[in-house]
Amino acid sequence: MATTTPGLRTFITDRDRLIALACRITDNPAIAEELVQESWLRWQTKSYHEQDARPIFRQIVANLARDWHRRRKTEISYLVEQTGLAGSEVDSERIVIAHQELRCIVKALNRLPPRVVRAFRMSRVEGLSYAQIAQRLDTVPSRIHGYIVKALTQISLALTDEF
Repeated sequence: MATTTPGLRTFITDRDRLIALACRITDNPAIAEELVQESWLRWQTKSYHEQDARPIFRQIVANLARDWHRRRKTEISYLVEQTGLAGSEVDSERIVIAHQELRCIVKALNRLPPRVVRAFRMSRVEGLSYAQIAQRLDTVPSRIHGYIVKALTQISLALTDEF
């Protein structure tokens, strides 16, 4: 009889529920799946007891999803600032156009793989260099450059199609 890693049985059994929890918070099934996978990696770095697996997995997933949601709000705030909506003398037409552009950008980013979106966020919102992002994502800077180009191309195409 093969032995299983502590928590693996619970992770497999509760995986769909964990994805549903993350999806309720993020409103994005692809991100929810990635966060549940991340919860397994985080579980593996600690020495938890098997009987504590269910509540710990739920808490890890909920925390990861809330963190993702906070970062998303920061991204949107950043994009609002970049479009000039932060000033008080903005007319209503510019606000409507900027909101349409922002929705279009968010839709474009949601169509991309989570890893590409994460690299784009780290570059454009957090201001990290390609080398720093590559280190965090365990890849090479040239791949990060490709991710950023892919994200910018997707955004550009989406904005061109929309307007």
